[in-house]
Amino acid sequence: MAYDKRNHQMEAALKRRSLQRQGLPQVSNAATLKQNLDKALPASLRPGNVGSINRVIWPFWFTFSAPELSPNSSSQGFTTITQEAAFVWMSYTKSVYKKTAGPVYTYVDPDNYTSTGQVDGLKFTLRDAQSTRTFHNTPIEIDQIGNPQFPSVLPTPILFLPNSTIEITYQNDNASDTYVPFITMFGYRVRIEDAQNILSTVVG
Repeated sequence: MAYDKRNHQMEAALKRRSLQRQGLPQVSNAATLKQNLDKALPASLRPGNVGSINRVIWPFWFTFSAPELSPNSSSQGFTTITQEAAFVWMSYTKSVYKKTAGPVYTYVDPDNYTSTGQVDGLKFTLRDAQSTRTFHNTPIEIDQIGNPQFPSVLPTPILFLPNSTIEITYQNDNASDTYVPFITMFGYRVRIEDAQNILSTVVG
């Protein structure tokens, strides 16, 4: 026990000396921690969840689910960015289940690709319901976007303000298969009051 206590004291002393050499105060609260991080790290490496409530960012996601999409059918879905904070969309992924007899729902393995695609004929379109911006000119084959292991990363992050509504249209052109698709948008929530100062810390 005495040995462990001496080791702990030595480690604490080494940390204090290391901070002193860098001109950083001993960390005693969140404000001191933020001050040290601002001095020691470039903006792209600083954690976004430390500091004033209006200057923090945190990871978040929104999922578009759909009912069963029978052959040659379509379905619309919506998700709303809650009033709490804006959302910076960074990447997105898909998960698809195929319905077979029983009924049994089988996850479509994204690594088991065939020449005709894993979910042949399943497409989607995303649209900003407020501005009517459509994020692609034609429906995208769902096979073409990333899976949870390898997300599709947007070339430029997209900011959605609080209370924004995003609309998705799923379209199943397959003549025989029934699917249950999910598309998830990943990104960061940001307090819009200081958005211009915060967005520089969001990197892809």
